Amino acid sequence: MMTLRQSTKEQPLSQAEVLNYVKTHRSEVFEIAKVAIDVELTKAKGGELVETNVLARDGRKIEETKNTAKEGQAIDTRKCINGDKDQYAKKPEKVTKLYEIEGGRSYEDLAPGETVKAKTVGGEHRQAIVAAEDLYLDTTWGEVQFVAKGGLITISGEEAIGNNNPCDMVLVVDGKESTVVMTEPVYKQRKALEAQGARLTPAVEGFFAVAAEEDRKNPYLQNTQTRSNSQEM
Repeated sequence: MMTLRQSTKEQPLSQAEVLNYVKTHRSEVFEIAKVAIDVELTKAKGGELVETNVLARDGRKIEETKNTAKEGQAIDTRKCINGDKDQYAKKPEKVTKLYEIEGGRSYEDLAPGETVKAKTVGGEHRQAIVAAEDLYLDTTWGEVQFVAKGGLITISGEEAIGNNNPCDMVLVVDGKESTVVMTEPVYKQRKALEAQGARLTPAVEGFFAVAAEEDRKNPYLQNTQTRSNSQEM
C-alpha cells in the first residue's frame, strides 16, 4: 500500500494533493455509502464553539477541528463509540437535504438555540481511502484537520474530508452495501460482506488490514472475538 506524504500541522496535505492521489492511486480507492443515523440538531444563535472531538480507531481521544458557528447554522451532535459527543456545523441551506427533523418540523421554524432530534438522510456514495498513518489535512473551511491512522479520507464532489468517526458510513463492495457501520470492529464488517457474497477488493482488504491493527489497541472494543478475528486478517 502506498501512502500520502508525511504531513504535520504546520505542513498539512492540501486538497489538491489528496484529490490527485485518489485519482492516481485507484487500486487504493474503495466506495462508501452514507446511512441514516440519529442525531441532535441545534439552530445556532451564532458564536457557539463547535468542537469536533472524536475517538481515533485505536481509542485515542483527538481534537479533529474547532469551528465557530454562525447565526442560523445547524450544529449536528452525534455520539462516538465511547459515548462522547461529536459535533459539526452545517450551513442552513444544506439541512433540508441532509436531515429529517422529528415530527416533520421545518428547520426554518426552529427558534435560535433550539435543539431537536433528527435523522441524517442516507444514500450518498463517496470514494474513500484509508489513512495508513496519522496525517493532517487542510480543509475547505480553513481549518487543519487531524486524521488518525485507520480513519478515512472521503471525497464529496471535489472536496476531501477527514472522517475519524464514520458512524454513518458503510462499505459498498461488489455493488452491495454492508449492514455494519464502519466504526464497528473490522471482523463484523467482513462477516457482513461475506454473508452477502461480496467479493472483497484489494482496496477494502487494505482498509481492513490497517483498521484491524488499530482495533486491537482500542480499549472501547475490548472483546476477545474482536481480537482473535482481527489478528487473522
